[in-house]
Amino acid sequence: MNLVLTSEQARILHEKVGQLAGAAVELGRFGETDPDLAGSCGVEVCSLEARTILAGGYLQRIAGSIASALQAGQSVNLAAEDLEALSRLEGAVALGASRIELKRAALEAEAGQEGISKIGGLLGLATGAVGLYKSIF
Repeated sequence: MNLVLTSEQARILHEKVGQLAGAAVELGRFGETDPDLAGSCGVEVCSLEARTILAGGYLQRIAGSIASALQAGQSVNLAAEDLEALSRLEGAVALGASRIELKRAALEAEAGQEGISKIGGLLGLATGAVGLYKSIF
């Protein structure tokens, strides 16, 4: 079943798709560049899911459909498969961001007892991924 959107709904979705794509790229990059830390945070599966969905071209199809329809002044008709992938990606990013935040909080609590050295690069990643996630929602 396809979903038909008005022009205003399509504009909002287009903006959100762009923001979600940025967060998904960041989450995917985290899993690729530091798999041990991603595993420690429990986001390796979320990272893989994000990379897989991005590689599937779903977001590009959604963005392309929206752009074409808006340019032609028509309503937007989105495929159910693309919307399902968008929903899965949203879930993966949300779960990944929450797990990163939990790990960051645990490391901060531990750092209060043992020193700040264990936090390392995780703070930058957590701030970036959570910041992107929060900007989406």
